Amino acid sequence: MNRLLGSALLKYSTRNATSKVQWRSIVTTCGRLRSSEQDASVQHYDIIIVGGGMVGTALACALGKNTRLQDKNVLLLEAAAGFKKPNIEQFSNRVSAINKGTYHLMQTIGAWSEIERTRVKPVLKMQVWDACSDAVISFNYDDLSENISWIVENDVLLASIYNQLETVPNVQIRYSSKLASCELMRDGADKSTVRLASGETLKCDLLVSYDKRNSRGLRLGTP
Repeated sequence: MNRLLGSALLKYSTRNATSKVQWRSIVTTCGRLRSSEQDASVQHYDIIIVGGGMVGTALACALGKNTRLQDKNVLLLEAAAGFKKPNIEQFSNRVSAINKGTYHLMQTIGAWSEIERTRVKPVLKMQVWDACSDAVISFNYDDLSENISWIVENDVLLASIYNQLETVPNVQIRYSSKLASCELMRDGADKSTVRLASGETLKCDLLVSYDKRNSRGLRLGTP
C-alpha cells in the first residue's frame, strides 16, 4: 500500500498539474485497500454463540455433535477468564428443574449419563396451591408411571456439558471475550459482525446471543 501511495504521489509531482478529482481518486483507492486489508484480517466463523452458561454450552455441544454440522466452525464466547470446574462433591442450592425436552437433549449430547452418576432427583408429581384460597392443581402421569421433570444442580449440569464439549473438535471456546456490540445480517449487512470489548472484530453466518441489558432474549443473525 505504501508503494502504491508513493508511486501516485510521484506521478502527481512529475505532471505538476493534477486536478483535485485525481487526488481524491488516489485517496479513495488507498482507502479501499485499507478496507480490504481489514476485511482479510477479520476472523470468520460459521456460527458464533455469545455466553458460556448452561444454555450456551449446551447449544455449542449440540451443534458440534450434529453430524450434519461437523464441517462448520463454531465459536463459543465466554466473558469469564476461564472455566472453573465446580466441586460436585458438595451439594449446591442452585438447581434447575428440567423437562423432557432438556432431558432428551442431555442424552443426545452424552451428558446425561454423567449427570446420573453424580446427582439427580426425578419429580413424579407437582402440586401447586393458592395461599389465599383452597384452589390447588396437580401435575403427574397416571399411577406416577413417568417423571414429569428432573431436579439437577446447575454445577452438575454445567460440568457434565463442559466435559462433553471438550470432545468436540469443531467447537472453539474463547475466554475473556466480552461482547461490546453486534450487527446482524437482518440489519442489512452481508455477514453478522461481533465486536468484542478488546476491540477485535469477528464475522459469522449465524450469531446467537442473549442481550441481558434489555432482556430482548435470543438475538439471531441469519441469511
